[in-house]
Amino acid sequence: MILQHLFGISLSETDGFAIPRPDSVTGSTNGNSSFSECTSSPTNTSNHNNVVRNAKSINTNSNVSVGQIGLDADAWPLIQLYSFDDVTIQYNPGGPSQQVYLDYDEIENISLEIDRDLYPKNSEVFLTLNDMQLNQDPTDEDSWTFNVNSTTKTFYQAFDDAGNNDASGGAGLVDLIPHLSNLGFEDNGKLSLNLGSIMELKTNNDQPNSSVSDATNSFSKIVTLVEQGPNSGIFSSSDSNDQSVIGILSDASRGQTGQITYNQKSISIVTGFSTASVSFDGNPVLTIGNGDSLRPGVEYPVSLTDPDQNLNTGARDDLDVFRDSALIPTVTIGNPVTLENANSVEFHSTSPTIAGGDDSNSSVPDSNSDILLIDTSNVSNASYEMISVNLGISAPSLASSLLDSSESNTNGTNWINYDLRSLENELGISDFSSTTFALAFGTRDSAQTVIADDGDVSSSQGFIQIDDDDVEDIKTKTGNVFLIIDFDSSDTVQVSNEPNKLPIVFDFFSFGLENNDSINNSIYRFELEETQDNSSTFEGSFEYAVTNQLNILDADFIQTIRTIDDEIKIIITDRLIDEEGIAISYADLDSVGATTTTTSKSDVATNSGKVSTAATTFRFGQPVTITLSDSDLNLKSDTVEIYQVINDPNSDNVDAVGKDGEILLEIKLKDVRYKRCTVNGVEHGGLASTGFTLVETGPGTGIFTGVFKMPSQICDKTGSKLIYTSGGSLDVRYYDSRDASGNANIFSLLDSKSSVSFYTPAKLSSEKVTLPISGSSKEIVLTGSIEHHKRGTPLSIELTNPDGTKQNFAASLSNSGGYRSIFTVNENTLLGTYFVYLSYDGKNIGTLSFDVISENVPDWVKNNARWWSSDNISDSEFINGIEHLIDSGVISIEPSERSSIEREIPDWIKNTAKWWADDQIPEGEFLKSIQYLVKKGIILV
Repeated sequence: MILQHLFGISLSETDGFAIPRPDSVTGSTNGNSSFSECTSSPTNTSNHNNVVRNAKSINTNSNVSVGQIGLDADAWPLIQLYSFDDVTIQYNPGGPSQQVYLDYDEIENISLEIDRDLYPKNSEVFLTLNDMQLNQDPTDEDSWTFNVNSTTKTFYQAFDDAGNNDASGGAGLVDLIPHLSNLGFEDNGKLSLNLGSIMELKTNNDQPNSSVSDATNSFSKIVTLVEQGPNSGIFSSSDSNDQSVIGILSDASRGQTGQITYNQKSISIVTGFSTASVSFDGNPVLTIGNGDSLRPGVEYPVSLTDPDQNLNTGARDDLDVFRDSALIPTVTIGNPVTLENANSVEFHSTSPTIAGGDDSNSSVPDSNSDILLIDTSNVSNASYEMISVNLGISAPSLASSLLDSSESNTNGTNWINYDLRSLENELGISDFSSTTFALAFGTRDSAQTVIADDGDVSSSQGFIQIDDDDVEDIKTKTGNVFLIIDFDSSDTVQVSNEPNKLPIVFDFFSFGLENNDSINNSIYRFELEETQDNSSTFEGSFEYAVTNQLNILDADFIQTIRTIDDEIKIIITDRLIDEEGIAISYADLDSVGATTTTTSKSDVATNSGKVSTAATTFRFGQPVTITLSDSDLNLKSDTVEIYQVINDPNSDNVDAVGKDGEILLEIKLKDVRYKRCTVNGVEHGGLASTGFTLVETGPGTGIFTGVFKMPSQICDKTGSKLIYTSGGSLDVRYYDSRDASGNANIFSLLDSKSSVSFYTPAKLSSEKVTLPISGSSKEIVLTGSIEHHKRGTPLSIELTNPDGTKQNFAASLSNSGGYRSIFTVNENTLLGTYFVYLSYDGKNIGTLSFDVISENVPDWVKNNARWWSSDNISDSEFINGIEHLIDSGVISIEPSERSSIEREIPDWIKNTAKWWADDQIPEGEFLKSIQYLVKKGIILV
C-alpha cells in the first residue's frame, strides 16, 4: 500500500513503483531487494531516470492538480511495477468494455545473421540480431551496447537514437548481466566476439565513441546494436549510412576465421575470396528404432516423455540440475569421479576452521546422474563460510582416475566440473570470485591441496582445469578424500529454513593418453526443457566432436564441451560402438513402484578420411585445389573449422598442416614434402608461404578445401638444392587419428592399392526372438563381410515386415569389407517373420529371416501366483516353479539380467502376483516383477 500523503496518489494494486529520484525517499530500494514501505516524500534530488525516454513534462498548472491527479512532481516520470503471469488489461469507456490479454512466456526465434559467407579485406560485417526480448520500448528504437571481450557486459541505452551519450558517462550505465535472469532472459542478452586476427571494432553514427563509461570504469571493446524500427525486435550493427561497428582488417589473411556468439549460438566470420562447393554421397547407417547413425559436429535432438516430471500443468517444467525433484538424463564415458559415494556433509561458520561443523543430511538418490542432495533441515539457521563433503573414495582411487603428466607415457589434462546453482538460488550467495575448492585426506581437518585457487571460480557453475602440480600432490596422499568448498568471509551462504533440498554436482574429468591408450573420463547431464505447457515431453540436443592429434591435449578445445545444459556437447577419444556405445540413461519410477533405468543407446562412430584433387595433371603456376573429407574434423555444428600450416622453422613438421608440431596433412611433390629451404643464402618458401589453409566448406560439412599454386621448383629432401617438379607426382598424405575402424591410419592420394578383404557370409545372431516385456528391448545383430568391396559403397539392406511393409537401410563397410547392423525388437514390434534382403553394388548377395514370437505363460503359473499370494504355498515352491519356466525357455531372461546375490522377496512382488492372478494388471507387469527377482538374485538361473 503506497501512502497517498507521501506521493499525492494511491497505487494500492501495484507490487510497487519506480521513481526517478529515490535518494531522498526513506524506505526505497534499488531493485536488488524486496519492496518496502516508503516513509517520506521525494525531493528535487539527482534524476536517475534511464528507462522512460523523452518523458513529457508533468502538468503543473496551478489551476489543476499536478498531473491532473495530484501526483508529486518529483515522482515523475513513474513506472508502476506488476508481477506478470497471464494479465488482462481492461478499459471501460462509454459502452462495452475493451480488453487486451498479455501472456508472459519465453522468447522464440532468437537468431544471428551475417551478410555473406566470405569476407574480403576492409569489408564491413553487417550483423543482424533477432530478439524480441531486447525490444524494451515498443514506441521507439532500442539501443543495446555490449562489451564483447573476455569480460562481457550488457548496457541498455548507452547512446540515444541520435548517437549522443545517454546512460554512458554517468551512474545510469549499469551492467545488466547480473540481472538478466531476473528480467526474464535465459541464454540471450549476452554478446561476445572472438576477433581472431581478422576483425576490428569501429564507430559509426549510432555509436560515435569507441568506449562507454559509468563514471568509474571504462569499457573499450564495445558493439552497439540499434533496433531497425519501433517494436520490431530486429537489431543491426550498421547505421543509416551502412557503416557497421564491426569490420575486417586491411591485412587480414585469407582462410582465417573469427566468431560471434549470442544465446549460446555461434557464427563464423571467414576471410577469403572464394570457397569451392563440394558435394558427396553417403547414406547414413540406419538401425530400427534408433534413427540415423551419429556423425561428429552434427546436432541431434534428444527427447524424453515422462508425465511424472510435468509438475505444473500450467507452465513449462525444465529438468534443471538445481531442481531437487528433477530426474536428469545422463551420459557417462569412462570412469569419472563423481559424488556417487558422497556422504557426511558439514557446514562451517568460519574459514578456515574445519572442526565443529554443523552436520547436514544428504543423499544421492539417482545413481545415473550422481547428484548430491543436501538437506539443510537439521542445520542451524546462520551464515556459513565453508561446506565440506566426504567424497566416499580413497586418495589412491581418486589418483588413479587422474592423468599425471609427470609420469612416463602419460599426457593429458584433468578438470573439475561443478554446479552450485542451488546454493546461489537458495542460500543467497551470488559472488563466487573468492571461492576455492580444496581436498583434505584422511580427516576433514588435515592439510589441504587446493585444486581451484582464489579467482579460478567465477560463477556458480563451471569447468576448471586442475594444475599438474596438484595432481602430483594427490598421488602422494592416502586415506579418505574430503572436498572443502571455501566461500571466504566475504561471500557466505545463509541457511534459513530452506523448503527444498540443494542439489550439487562435483566431478573429476580427465582427457589424454596413457601408454598410447586414449583416456576419456567424463559425465554429461541433459537439462531438457518441456516443449510447451502440460506436454510432458522434454527436449534438448546432443552433439559430439572427435579428438585428434592436434587437440587431445588442447585445453581451449576441451573447454568447448557443454557438460550441463539442454544442448550437450561431448568429446570422444575413440569410437564407441556396440556395448560401448553412447547411452543416455534416465532413472524412472515405473508403474509397479520399481526404479527402472531407461536407456537410449547409439553408436558413436569414427570415420575414415579421404583426400582428392579436382584434376590429375597440373601446369606450373596453376591453382591446385586439395579436398579433404572427414567428418571427425568437424568439431562444432555451428562454426567453420580452419586447419593451418605449421610455420615454425624449428618444427620437424614445418610446412605441413598441423598444430604444435603435430602433423595432420602434408603435400608431397616427387615424393618430397613441399618444404622451405635456404640455398646459397636465398630462402625458398614451402607450403606455408603460399597461404594454404584447409577451410571447411560450411558449418557441419566435414569437407575441407585448400588451394596453392603449383611451383616450378621445390627444395629436395636434403634442403640443399632445388629440383624441378615437372614429370613428378603430386601426393597428399592425411594422418587420420581415428579411421572407421577406430585405428590411426594414413590415407594417401596416390594409394591405389585395394584393401585386404576376407569374405564372411551374412548371418544373424538369432533366428527367433520372443517379444520383450514393457520397457525392455532385444537386439538381432547382422554381420558379415564383402569380398572385393569398393571404398565408399555401402551395403544395401531391405527389411520386409510381417505386414508386407518395407524399410530400407544402408550399412557402411570397414577397410576389410566387414559390416554390422542391428535390428532392435521392443514391446511394440509386430509378431511374425521378417525377411532381410542384402545387395551390394546393385547385386543380390543373400536373403535371411528371423521370427518374433510372443511369450505365453502357462495357466498353472497363474494358479501358483494366486496360491502363493494367499500364503497357500511357500516362497521356495513359487520360486522353484518360476525357475523351471526360465530353464525350459518358457520365460526368457537375458544373461545380463542375471545375478547371484540372494535377498528376501519384497512384499510388493506378492501384491503384483495377486493382481495378475485376478486379471487386474497385464501379464507384462507380472513378468517385469519376475525380471526384478532375477536381477536381485532371488531367483537363481
